Amino acid sequence: MNLMGQGAMGQRTPPFVSKKLRDFAKGQTCTMRMPWCNNDPATTVHCHVRAFGSGGMGSKPHDFHGFHGCSECHRREKEAGWDDILRAMMETQTRIYEEFGELTP
Repeated sequence: MNLMGQGAMGQRTPPFVSKKLRDFAKGQTCTMRMPWCNNDPATTVHCHVRAFGSGGMGSKPHDFHGFHGCSECHRREKEAGWDDILRAMMETQTRIYEEFGELTP
């Protein structure tokens, strides 16, 4: 519960899961591109952004809260700043929209 009396984000909403979004990440370039990025599209997956109570033990956030990340950027995601995570998520959403014409295929 936050100071406004609101629960965790997405607490009452079942997670949005999209096999198309998860599969689309495979083979894409990494949108995180941190100094440790391995630049290998073969290792890219859909990385979920866990923030503000959007995911917890055994549960993932909605699939539309994510970015395309290589294995190394995914592994070290917690070392990135929020500006990097937001940039990566916005680039990924643009890529998804260009491909599917919507953000939730």
